[in-house]
Amino acid sequence: MDIGRILEEFTNYERLPVDAIRAAEVDRASAVPAFLQAIENYLAGDAEERAKPSPLFFIFHMLGSWREKSAYRLLGRLLALPPDEVDNVVGEAVTSTTHRVMAAVFDGDPQPLYNVILNENADEFVRSRMLETVAIATLRGEMAREEAARFLHACFTKLQREPGCFAWNGWQSAIAMLGLEQLTPLVKEAFDKEWIDPSLLSFKHFAEDLRLAVEQPGGGRSYARENEYTLFGDTIEELSTWYCFSPRYEDDKRRAAAAKLPRWDAIQTQAINPFRDVGRNDPCPCGSGRKFKKCCLDLQREAHFDNEAA
Repeated sequence: MDIGRILEEFTNYERLPVDAIRAAEVDRASAVPAFLQAIENYLAGDAEERAKPSPLFFIFHMLGSWREKSAYRLLGRLLALPPDEVDNVVGEAVTSTTHRVMAAVFDGDPQPLYNVILNENADEFVRSRMLETVAIATLRGEMAREEAARFLHACFTKLQREPGCFAWNGWQSAIAMLGLEQLTPLVKEAFDKEWIDPSLLSFKHFAEDLRLAVEQPGGGRSYARENEYTLFGDTIEELSTWYCFSPRYEDDKRRAAAAKLPRWDAIQTQAINPFRDVGRNDPCPCGSGRKFKKCCLDLQREAHFDNEAA
């Protein structure tokens, strides 16, 4: 499979394009420059061009899987796009894997991360994840702890212009991950002023995560899922666990088509939906830090199909 066909498969896919991913891995020497050029072309395009389907979702993850440091700055520019555009490109990866991919391609210069974090027009969930990327790079010894502490301290002042922005969640998370006890008073103030949504997180969660980091430097967190802060791994292995690429998703689609059911999010019922005021791109009410559409919306969708099957 040549590069042109690989890019076509990445653009027009109905399921995980396993054959195209494997073909790219076999010819990585040709794939990397083609992938970087595809990103350049996208960034150079106008709004109409950017609205078209692109291969960048899979390119983004493959470059992370390959630890391709030459992609770091380009990917930083990609993630600095406005929310609608970045969601168009990487979709669910905004909250799931952007931090792990950027940590995997990190080249030692934190400025591209800073550019995204301090960009008020960038997606707030991406900004949150890039703050955690700073922590991951520091824990891996690729960024000086003193520099990370300096930047996180400076963020307290810079982010004050945006109370309630989800970037605050990544800020407190990065501080906890690094065990920066000296910044605790600033974090307490942010929680007290509710710059961090109290329905999603409380100061006691931060304090517990901080304690774990101090007691076990580089260790686990109280609420982190497995692999949450590791570098992005094998593309096929990782993405095949996503609901949209899973056998369950294919089964649900077939079941819905056979029963001629409407889309879950279009179903009108007499029951009161507790998530009726939650947007698909809003933080999930469960407090996971992920977007609703990538967290409990999937569970709601699955529950609907389970009820139909019962």
